[in-house]
Amino acid sequence: MSVWHYNRLETFDEDMWLKHLYNAEVSHVFFHPQLINVWLDTYEPLRDIEPIFVEATSDDGNVALMPFVLWKRNWKNAFIHTIIPIGYSDFDYHDPIFYRCPSNESLYAYWEGLNDFLKQFNADEILIDGIRTGIIDCKHQWQKGEVCPNLDLEKINSDDDLFSFFSTKLRGDIRRQIRRLGEMGNLRFKEYVSGDEVPAEIWNQFMVAHSKKWPNAYKAPGVHKNLLKECSIDGPVYFSTLMVDDMPIAWHLGFEYNGVYYYYMPVGNPEYATQSPVKVHLFYLISRAIKKNIQIYDHLRGDETYKSGWSNGYTNVYSIKRNSRSFGSLVKHSILKLRNR
Repeated sequence: MSVWHYNRLETFDEDMWLKHLYNAEVSHVFFHPQLINVWLDTYEPLRDIEPIFVEATSDDGNVALMPFVLWKRNWKNAFIHTIIPIGYSDFDYHDPIFYRCPSNESLYAYWEGLNDFLKQFNADEILIDGIRTGIIDCKHQWQKGEVCPNLDLEKINSDDDLFSFFSTKLRGDIRRQIRRLGEMGNLRFKEYVSGDEVPAEIWNQFMVAHSKKWPNAYKAPGVHKNLLKECSIDGPVYFSTLMVDDMPIAWHLGFEYNGVYYYYMPVGNPEYATQSPVKVHLFYLISRAIKKNIQIYDHLRGDETYKSGWSNGYTNVYSIKRNSRSFGSLVKHSILKLRNR
């Protein structure tokens, strides 16, 4: 079994982190330095959090990077101290960045050693979530979470291939809606070179439409606007709209990294709901991914019905939580349990 050695990085060396990320066999966009910094810059003024960047090396030459924060919660949460991955509920995946994909035995040793290492920070609980199927081990008691559908584009090389993949019903609906929208005006797919290029009015319309669609979804003040500042035509943050003349009828804020496109935050203009603008926008986004030789179109967490027609694979995310057995931690959890009755 591999033996892992753990170290807390004293500083966040973005160049080192990025180099590791691009050379790693196990990686994802949510631990890209730009997204890490956006999340920290957003939440540090809002929460009492302390970053903990963990580097682990194994005797067989593997290296893993994992960013956490120690979250010192307020009186409403009984002053519980929680260790969570950076990104927490805002980002879908929290897999460690492994230089080489470890065996199951090595994964068991990694997770066991990581838990022991994190105990030194005297947290009342350690919550690790957003870990995908291939990165959990079979010995710990992981809790199975949401399904994450995806579309493998390896054998889809053109729009014709994409239409052939769709069901007859979906194929006909997309073509019909494109035709209907085209009859209303100049239908065009608009992508933005940078966040500065996105008009304030279009961004505000996007955020208002998204808030109306998901009124109970928590959005940390400024988190999405901060993401937009990192927008680029090639990612890691990417923003596009579907337009009829000068009217945006659908918006999408997503991510692109290392051959994967991440379908993160779509919304449609409710005034055009009968024309299925989100569906048409999704078609244009996948068509773009094909032209750019993107390998995977990742629909991220959630088993929404529409995703089945646009997917040919899936993974799941898992979580594991460990509570401290110290007297103080037991008291805090007891208080919180009473408050939540």
